[in-house]
Amino acid sequence: MEDEPYSVYRIAVLLPASAVGRMLSVAHPELRIEIQNRMEVPRGRVLFEARVEGPHAADWKDEVAGHPDVVATEVHPTGPESSIYRVTVRTPTIHSVVRDRRLLVRYPILIEGGWMRFETVATASQVRSALTAIRRRVGPTRVEAVRRGSIALGTLGLTSVQEEIFRTAVSSGFFDAPRGISLTVLAERLGKSKSAVSEAIRKIQRRLADSALEMGLVPPRAEP
Repeated sequence: MEDEPYSVYRIAVLLPASAVGRMLSVAHPELRIEIQNRMEVPRGRVLFEARVEGPHAADWKDEVAGHPDVVATEVHPTGPESSIYRVTVRTPTIHSVVRDRRLLVRYPILIEGGWMRFETVATASQVRSALTAIRRRVGPTRVEAVRRGSIALGTLGLTSVQEEIFRTAVSSGFFDAPRGISLTVLAERLGKSKSAVSEAIRKIQRRLADSALEMGLVPPRAEP
């Protein structure tokens, strides 16, 4: 049986009425909220870093801090209509579902008008399973776009461990410019040592380069 191909899916989820993201985005539709990163912290909590853009972007700290699920809030203005919010919350249900279904989420995640939108690189069966769980535990959800024709990772010659590291690194923005996550944080997220992840990424990059040559995606190096 051939490996099921991966595609890029854009998924929209209507957040529960009690979610802090829905509360803020519905109360202030003029704001654009982008979750830039997130990290699980002790005691069943998650630390989110979000960019909030719009009029008086820095003025909603007290409103966010007053939400019953919010444990701590920091606000760092970055411009006249832009601020970074670092918010620690009790683990949201949507986060638990995505984690449990091993769905790799691309950042940033957009929240507008109570809806959360994100992209994931996944197979069709993974997305179907995740959407079923999201609808049951969170609320309405839909696939808004699909970019098909991705090369299946299995054809690139990566081991299962390398595939896990590669997918996590890509979804976390490790290969972005500038990087969306440091090697240290990536290693912590994977539960591996920094040196092991660094060596694995070096081998992955070599394997991807070799695969590109094998598939004719780039010309071979000219002989001297």
